Amino acid sequence: MLTFRTATMDDSDLLFRWRNDDLTRRMSKNTDAVQIEGHVAWLQRRLSTDRPHLYVAFDPDPVGTFRIDGDEISYTVAPDKRGQGIAKAMLTEARKCFGPLRAEIYRRNEASIAAAKSSGMIVHIID
Repeated sequence: MLTFRTATMDDSDLLFRWRNDDLTRRMSKNTDAVQIEGHVAWLQRRLSTDRPHLYVAFDPDPVGTFRIDGDEISYTVAPDKRGQGIAKAMLTEARKCFGPLRAEIYRRNEASIAAAKSSGMIVHIID
């Protein structure tokens, strides 16, 4: 069963690797590789807020991450867990806790569009 918890600084290396994965970068708004120093600084800032809204999903090992900014959700599935229904499960659990959120997804990312739609998210397709 998929669960999630708030991210911690102990997740820094894992989140850094997932963020710099080639496919993750290609499907992100910012396709640049992230440097470790910038990543750590970003994570520290994010986690220092009252409600960081940055989560790591488990099944039972880490399988993905999502973050919520206002009414928008962004997510990544661990590279070795793609194609196993993790995105749909993760987004379904997020919707149960936070309600339907907007997911901006590139038109070319058909799998992510399908997962977000089937989990009840509000999909905004971008080119």
